[in-house]
Amino acid sequence: MAQTIAIDVGGTFVDFVVADRDRLRVAKEPSGADAGQAVLNGLRRLVELGIVDPKGVAEMLYASTVATNALLERTWARTALVTTEGFRDVLEIGRQNRASLYDLGVRRPLPLVPRNLRFEVRERVTAEGEVEMPLNMDDVERVAGDLVREHVEAVAVAFLFSYLRPEHERRVVEALSVRLGVPIVASSDVLPVFREVERISTTVVCAALRPKIDVALQSLEEGAAALGLPRTWRVMQSNGAVVGARRAADNPARLVLSGPAGGVEAIRWLGREVGEPNVIGIDMGGTSCDVSVVTGGEAEWTAHATVGGYPVALPAVAVHSIGAGGGSIAWLDGGGALRVGPQSAGADPGPACYGRGGARPTVTDAHLVLGRVVADLPIGSLTRLDTEAARAALGDDLAGTLGVPVEQVALGILDVAEAAMERAIRVMTVERGQDPRDYALVAFGGAGPLHAVSLARRLGIERVVIPRLAGVLSAFGLLVAEAGHDESLTILQLLGSMTGEDLETRVAPLVERGRAALCGEGFAGADVRFRVTADMRYVGQSHEVSVPVRWGAGALSPGEVRREFDAAHERRFGHAALHRDVELVTLRVRAHGPEPRRVPAAEAAALSHSARREVLAWFDSRGAVPVHVHDRAQVEIGRPLRGPAILVGGDTTVVIPPGARGVADASGHLHVEVG
Repeated sequence: MAQTIAIDVGGTFVDFVVADRDRLRVAKEPSGADAGQAVLNGLRRLVELGIVDPKGVAEMLYASTVATNALLERTWARTALVTTEGFRDVLEIGRQNRASLYDLGVRRPLPLVPRNLRFEVRERVTAEGEVEMPLNMDDVERVAGDLVREHVEAVAVAFLFSYLRPEHERRVVEALSVRLGVPIVASSDVLPVFREVERISTTVVCAALRPKIDVALQSLEEGAAALGLPRTWRVMQSNGAVVGARRAADNPARLVLSGPAGGVEAIRWLGREVGEPNVIGIDMGGTSCDVSVVTGGEAEWTAHATVGGYPVALPAVAVHSIGAGGGSIAWLDGGGALRVGPQSAGADPGPACYGRGGARPTVTDAHLVLGRVVADLPIGSLTRLDTEAARAALGDDLAGTLGVPVEQVALGILDVAEAAMERAIRVMTVERGQDPRDYALVAFGGAGPLHAVSLARRLGIERVVIPRLAGVLSAFGLLVAEAGHDESLTILQLLGSMTGEDLETRVAPLVERGRAALCGEGFAGADVRFRVTADMRYVGQSHEVSVPVRWGAGALSPGEVRREFDAAHERRFGHAALHRDVELVTLRVRAHGPEPRRVPAAEAAALSHSARREVLAWFDSRGAVPVHVHDRAQVEIGRPLRGPAILVGGDTTVVIPPGARGVADASGHLHVEVG
């Protein structure tokens, strides 16, 4: 029987979802210091348990934070930049925008490439695409010698206006390839669009991550092959589409939001399943909390992501991440105020209650002290949590200093963490012109369902949905994600001066390149579909709004595109300048395969514990109250569950506080009326 294995690597756990023809099974493995080895350990365990039959596995799907962590931890390859004479410092100067306008102590991240590894060559293409100065090959030969002496591990080549005339970059790549045995990446291949700061940064990110991602993916494929599993994997990209591992390794800048993208695809699918076209997703794991939004059944996305302070201007799902996870450490700042995160206890040693040597108080420890997590019913491969260690961590670090009981400190930790999560949701909704009360809140990840109802109450949201496989939903998202490839082209032309035929002429080559990419992934040309979007702005504006464009034979109409833009601008900013000219900045095409059929029609229960009991738990400062504990897998469909209640399973714990009421639907998704 054909199986599909979906794997999501997080900061604390590696999540596995195994899809057979008629059931889903899940497992978790601690990430540890070596996430790649944790993946292989988990696969070996699944084989040994008989959950996975190596001979019956048809497909391996993978999402990871490897690229993200390499940027955050500055563990990328020794990379050089070759650019146009006079522009070596663009990467360091960047833009003049200030993320923290009034912070006198703010420090910008160090440049991806130090100045001694940024090299200039004489060449110049004008903004109109004319060659003003031919490429000086003597400079190229000199730079090649410097690169050999510097023992660089990767090279980024990014010239001014190369998106209009890529010939100079390609000649440099060809010349350097003869002298160097390292990855060499051209900006005209990675991101052929305007804005040199973002284009150069993205190209450097791509080059800097290539060696690390190559090694990581090759190691996984070889390790899986040793277990008898397929050598070829598909990898989740930041844009929410999966692609073959070899193509992913060629442009690892497309993987910097690989992990969160799986969660976004999952909540988009879930919204269709439960009849909620507008959903806010909150994915809280052990290290971070990711907030995403789906409006009208379509995920919000951006072409201007920033990771670790570095611009990565490739299409990506719009996700706002904060350092608030189950392992986030609580501490007191210089003024004695309680803070939570962004530092995390991670997977090793983990929270104090894990019993692995951790001693700092965390969000998970606070839940355990309050009784909202049951000590002998933890998630993942843990067997029991240490309540006394959790109380000691909160007492030693915080309660004694603040002069309050441990339970009050625990309530304060959760309040501070949830305040940060509430702000993150407002960033993704209110600050984008959306009212969160018009959405359902979907909470997932190992810790998300612990906070879901409380967050909904803070925001005035009436409906909460806890998915059946909430604790591994990002891995599940790989099963429902389409295969896809993005192409883009800078236009920079007044929309009113263009005809429908002009638009068709610009879109056609993007469509053909996208079709070729998907055919290279094994899809038939007739099965490839396309989505076209246009980035536009009113003349004089600095930033664009992206709108969907109907595409097909004779369907492209500048007038219709203009109307879509005016409407989108009014939704986002509250007004539209109907009498101002509109500039078409960039056309984008997503080529995608048919809807995947990897999800069985009838889902089986997640691996879970047996639980029927009553415990005492705190929900406010008035003290502990009796709470019924239920086995999530055994909850009766359609039967109301009145809070306070705790639902335990192998992948997550759900808290229904007093005043709320939940009910499970036929697929096992839990719907909670906040009350």
